[in-house]
Amino acid sequence: MKNNEGKNHKESRNSGSEPTRSFGDSGREPIGQIGPYRLLGILGEGGFSIVYLAEQDKPVKRRVALKVIKPGMDTKQVIARFEAERQALALLDHPNIAPVYDAGATETGMPYFVMENVKGIPITEHCDRQKLNIRKRLGLFLQVCEAVQYAHQKGIIHRDIKPSNILVSIGSEKAIPKIIDFGVAKAITQQLTERTLYTEQGQFVGTPEYMSPEQAEMGAQDIDTRSDVYSLGVLLYELLTGALPFDTQTFRKGGIDNIRRIIREQDPKKPSTRLTGLGEEAQEIARSRNTSIMHLTKCLSKELEWIPLMAMRKDRTRRYRSASEFADDIRNYLNGIPLIAGPESTLYRLKKHMQRNQTLVTGIAAVLFVLIAGIIVSTVFAAKATRARSEAESARNEAEAAQAEAERQANISEAVSDFLRNDLLASVAPSVTLDGEVSVSSLLDTATEKLMGGKFSEEPLVEASICHTLGNTYRNIRDLYWAETLLSRAWELRQEKLGAKNPDTLSTIDSLARVYWMGGQYSLAEQFFIDAVETRKDVLGLEDPDTISSMNGLGILYIAEGKFNDAEEDLLQVYEIADKVLGRESQDTLNAMNSLGIVWTALGKYDDANDILNKAYDTSISSLGIQHPVTLNCMNSLALLYKEMVLYTESERFFVSARAGREYTLGKKHPDSLETIHDMAALYTAIGQYEEAEILFKQAIEGRREVLGEKHPDTLDSINGLIELYEICGEPEKAEEWKQFQ
Repeated sequence: MKNNEGKNHKESRNSGSEPTRSFGDSGREPIGQIGPYRLLGILGEGGFSIVYLAEQDKPVKRRVALKVIKPGMDTKQVIARFEAERQALALLDHPNIAPVYDAGATETGMPYFVMENVKGIPITEHCDRQKLNIRKRLGLFLQVCEAVQYAHQKGIIHRDIKPSNILVSIGSEKAIPKIIDFGVAKAITQQLTERTLYTEQGQFVGTPEYMSPEQAEMGAQDIDTRSDVYSLGVLLYELLTGALPFDTQTFRKGGIDNIRRIIREQDPKKPSTRLTGLGEEAQEIARSRNTSIMHLTKCLSKELEWIPLMAMRKDRTRRYRSASEFADDIRNYLNGIPLIAGPESTLYRLKKHMQRNQTLVTGIAAVLFVLIAGIIVSTVFAAKATRARSEAESARNEAEAAQAEAERQANISEAVSDFLRNDLLASVAPSVTLDGEVSVSSLLDTATEKLMGGKFSEEPLVEASICHTLGNTYRNIRDLYWAETLLSRAWELRQEKLGAKNPDTLSTIDSLARVYWMGGQYSLAEQFFIDAVETRKDVLGLEDPDTISSMNGLGILYIAEGKFNDAEEDLLQVYEIADKVLGRESQDTLNAMNSLGIVWTALGKYDDANDILNKAYDTSISSLGIQHPVTLNCMNSLALLYKEMVLYTESERFFVSARAGREYTLGKKHPDSLETIHDMAALYTAIGQYEEAEILFKQAIEGRREVLGEKHPDTLDSINGLIELYEICGEPEKAEEWKQFQ
């Protein structure tokens, strides 16, 4: 419906089968006839049209929405344009687009269009009624972008995207947005004329608040898909802020010329600025988004507001190139990936690079920790040496003992300082490194080489501490050989000097368990985890964070081994304790919840799995962010659950998001990223998309061979998946070729 009467931009459209205004018996009795359609009542009315609820008997019996164009439009031209588009419109078969069934003219010559009667309410109204948060609004908006992109690919532009033309209905407990009025759109391949934009009275055909600058131009000749992108930008702006970019009353005050001037020349305020300028109304807007004004403003004032502003740029060459690219940037935002709309500042890119390469940053931080700790130890020991010498001079009766202690401390200080200065820091000097750069791996290798050369043979606990730190850093960058070598050395020294039950010794045992787990040595990993868990329970107590961490690790290992009953018993205890002691937002709690969801999925307890995984997912998003590995774990687990529940569309959607997030945050060759690729291959096998499944299984195999090794259980799992795929496809020869690698 077209609203050009200077009224509120939110047009009336009924949410049910009853019309908003009717005649006769509540719209149940016919109030008139247009062609083969009996009119039952009025659904809505705009500046250029009236929309009736109508009933059709032949060739099918159904209720439809019938839009009659008011006088002022040239009937022959309107019908001719629609007929030219009809073939393309017939191809629009999309779940988020209401189909157009028919078109004609009344006895008085007014053109009409017949379309699906969508029982829904405008998308903005739906979001406010349901108090949807920003993330859920973006999810709904993504469906709209995908539908618009689909139409564009079929050669159709809408030209009047606005809330009242995007109705949301609830089907199977899921909100479904549907775009209506594609029946009055123009085919991209058709030449546009001034007549398509204005009536004889010079009014807009379209809604000015959502209209692109090029569409507002008198006599515009080359409207393309980027005009719809602009309108989508206005819609997103409104979904985020609860307000239009330009105040409607001011916007329409000066007539068509003022409207055209604002659309073409005036830049909209940033969404965060627009929100704060709404005064008391902003509080209600925030409540309808299930948040506070402060939190909503903070959310908008970062990257998010860049997206609608780019879509609404005056110069269409600087907008998103398509509705699909628009949608991609929303996904970028949700996954913590740099935006297409984002500034190219060094600081912004560096921040995103650090988020993406958390493992690398963690490795550097760990090495720096060793350096800083060494400097601190060196300084403390030096101070002790000085103090000891002073005490030796003032207490001659203890001079010999004090002097000996002073010399020992001084020797340690000198050894640590020498290790830092000559072994580590000198190794990263520009004259030594290539191109003046140094990697975490090269720094670790230098430290390890010097450490293994006996630097601290006289101070085994210092050596053990550095071995433990370096070993864990090697584990973080997946160099498992040196991780195991250094951690084994630390374990040996700590057992000898501190005992098997010392917390430091137990920390090294836990680290070794994780190294063996990552290397696919599950039996050995289980032994070390059980040792760490039982001893930490005895020494530290059941509610100590370190005990909880080891129990969590053991539970996840049980899942990898397929011991789901053991995993369930362990993880239920972890979840209960962690939730009580550490809180719901703790990573240990969230990991336990995610792992329990995986276990219950495997055991067929889908309702329990769905409940706990969604709780973990929502909590991790709010506390850790969408790009955090824990959140991405929950995302992947939900995808697996929905696959088992035969909710394939939802499963694929979560897998796509998990893959994008994991590949960006962790890297394409990270085991978690490869896990998602493998799981997606299994999904495509289940739904019969065999070519896609084959491609993904081969990607998973190649990556897992490189990262995990030929005989790692995960590598073999992907090979088995590919073999099963070939057997399903009836290609036994290909299956046999791969069986040699089992």
